[in-house]
Amino acid sequence: MTAFFLRIAAAGFTLLFAVSGSLFAAYPDRPITLVLPLSPGGSHDLHARGISPELGKILGQPVVVKFLPGGAGMKGTGFVAEAKPDGYTILFTHNYFDQMVPQTRKVPFDVLKSFHTLARINYSQPMFITWPGTKLKTLKDVVARAKANPGRVTFGHSGVWSVMYTPMMQFIQAADIKVNLIPHKGGGPTLRAVLAHQDDVGGVFATQSRPHFKAGKIVPLVVVGEKRLVGDPEFGNVPSMTELGYPTVTSTMDRIFMVPAGLPPDRLKTLRSAFDQLVKQQAVKDYIQNLGDGIKYMNGADYDAIRPAKYETFTELIKTMTAK
Repeated sequence: MTAFFLRIAAAGFTLLFAVSGSLFAAYPDRPITLVLPLSPGGSHDLHARGISPELGKILGQPVVVKFLPGGAGMKGTGFVAEAKPDGYTILFTHNYFDQMVPQTRKVPFDVLKSFHTLARINYSQPMFITWPGTKLKTLKDVVARAKANPGRVTFGHSGVWSVMYTPMMQFIQAADIKVNLIPHKGGGPTLRAVLAHQDDVGGVFATQSRPHFKAGKIVPLVVVGEKRLVGDPEFGNVPSMTELGYPTVTSTMDRIFMVPAGLPPDRLKTLRSAFDQLVKQQAVKDYIQNLGDGIKYMNGADYDAIRPAKYETFTELIKTMTAK
């Protein structure tokens, strides 16, 4: 009988040890999912390809990319908002999906309360491009054709109220033209529509467009914003919206990594520290440099501090753009 109880006690201690070991295992102890609320082929995809392997090395676990496009970015965003806040699901998104789109539709989360930022890796200005067969060589050509053929010129963008849609709407209003707006599920499909000669004009980023420009498949028309892409080997001479007479047409996309709110502080610290280390890795610097972009880093805590103000800026922009 005594031997029996000793065996039961030993089994109990073994089970307790196994359970406690799993509860207090070092984080992370399994692969991490990196959710992109966009389709493959865009600038986020290209950045993720170089970032995820190096982030995995720092954390000691694989970082697996998962694409969840749809709903102007809200399908993937909502997926992460509802994910267990355990540090195994990370969102790689941008400021338009984070701060603008949720203000334009009903979503099942409060964006300013549902996420913590891990890092802003960099930011970029979009461009408008076309393809050689359109015979459109300048933005002035686009305006002239659109005025001569109202509603016939097609403009492809990455989703309603996205980083591409917003400056397109600003430009349409400023130029007083009518075009046919074509929505796509991210920058990858937008670029492919131009390459396939389905859209006349598309909104893209330099990172994804570079090889196609070198191959002579696209024609850059304008950089959205105040300044040119100074120093860019391919697109440095492309004029800006401001110098072409459209100073109100602006857009800058912050590439940001986020996690569900409620993540334990120690795990939040681990992930933010990993990104602090990531941007110092020469392999990451070289990879993003080869994309034609750079690291313009802001740590998660600092970005969270400015998110409410950026949110309010988008609130005012929406009011301006929707005013009758």
